[in-house]
Amino acid sequence: MNGMHSQEDRALRQLWGLGAPAARGPKARWSLGELASASVELADELGLDGISLSRVAERLGMTTTGVYRYVGSKAELIELMVDAAIGDPPPIPGEDWQQRCRAWTSLLAARYAEHPWLCDVAPTRMPTQPRAYAWIDALVGALADHAGTDALRLALLLDSLVRTYATLEAGLRDATPAPWLGEAVAARYPRLATTAQQDVSDALLELDFAVDVVLRGVQ
Repeated sequence: MNGMHSQEDRALRQLWGLGAPAARGPKARWSLGELASASVELADELGLDGISLSRVAERLGMTTTGVYRYVGSKAELIELMVDAAIGDPPPIPGEDWQQRCRAWTSLLAARYAEHPWLCDVAPTRMPTQPRAYAWIDALVGALADHAGTDALRLALLLDSLVRTYATLEAGLRDATPAPWLGEAVAARYPRLATTAQQDVSDALLELDFAVDVVLRGVQ
């Protein structure tokens, strides 16, 4: 781009501290972090579908045009929101690498529980936010005493498990299964008669089971 930064990546470059050029005009009233925080609060209230540049502008008392001084599109705004919502990873506790992997997963799951709309942000590429890489870096540190493990791939796998079971938890919370379904499954598929009655309503317990399976495979 002949040395010029596109509008689309200007905000992300600022997150990374790469010194993207400031927008023209008077000094911005709000910081990029304050814009992201206000958008996260709005998504916590309305869900991801409720986010629009005009609503964010209204929340901050500015015009929609003013929001474009910070971000070039809603898609870019959502990337900033994800960075703000997952935040910085805390210290990862645990006496061995497996305990630390479980702790890492539980801590990330807590962020998803705090901001359920994160499940609706479909990953389409490798992460672009610095805090996403901070979480990956934290897992790399958690695996420092377990040589030979591809920490990046394991982080992406565990992240996908967190996303899957956070989505399941939201679905279980918002919908009640049909009372007749268990009997119908057992009648048509006798081998599933027992599993049809199995209680899988605790998504966190199911996440723990999935993580244990993955860690046994890694070991």
